[in-house]
Amino acid sequence: MKFILKYIARQFGNPTGFGGNISTFIMNYLNQKQYKTVVANLNIQATDTVLDAGFGNGYLLGKLSKQNLLKIYGVEISADMINTAAKKNRKEIKLGTIQLLLSDVQNLPLEDFSIDKAYTINTIYFWKDIYKGLSEIKRTLKSDGLFLNVLYLKEWLDKLPITKYGFTKYTVEQIEKATVESGLKIERIVEIQSKKSICIISRKETLCLTK
Repeated sequence: MKFILKYIARQFGNPTGFGGNISTFIMNYLNQKQYKTVVANLNIQATDTVLDAGFGNGYLLGKLSKQNLLKIYGVEISADMINTAAKKNRKEIKLGTIQLLLSDVQNLPLEDFSIDKAYTINTIYFWKDIYKGLSEIKRTLKSDGLFLNVLYLKEWLDKLPITKYGFTKYTVEQIEKATVESGLKIERIVEIQSKKSICIISRKETLCLTK
């Protein structure tokens, strides 16, 4: 049983092969309320360049690319998921609306001040260093850029056997602290499911140039 739980947990953190396809399909089903929260709060504009950090099988990438935006970058650590998402979004990739990048959030292959809006959904438990990850997102955001961090809370994850393996779980207070200390200003916290999941909406403050 322990082996099975470890395998499932590993697939949620870095989906590969057949198990990765199954785990991301399950995530697409379970995360519908979270996806809707992201779409509702991104408020995408025609000039926006967007970042999806940890896009899984590319489900939400595809949906957002249908909106009127300039470009969406997808960053993912799993080469298998890059391939899966590329097959699902061939047309958008060919048009240049979607660009997929193999990397982790601690080393984003993007220029400074290149992203208008960024989001990540249920990936932060698997980041090696959340401070470095949040700082990297801040680096890529334009002045006044928006970041949505969607996650399940520690008190709920603690109830699940698989989260004993490979998950780093966070309370609201811990995530708030890491967000602020990484240089992002929290605007509000949206409760998606009571005592279960939240969306922390933060922003890179506008730079004020003085003489």
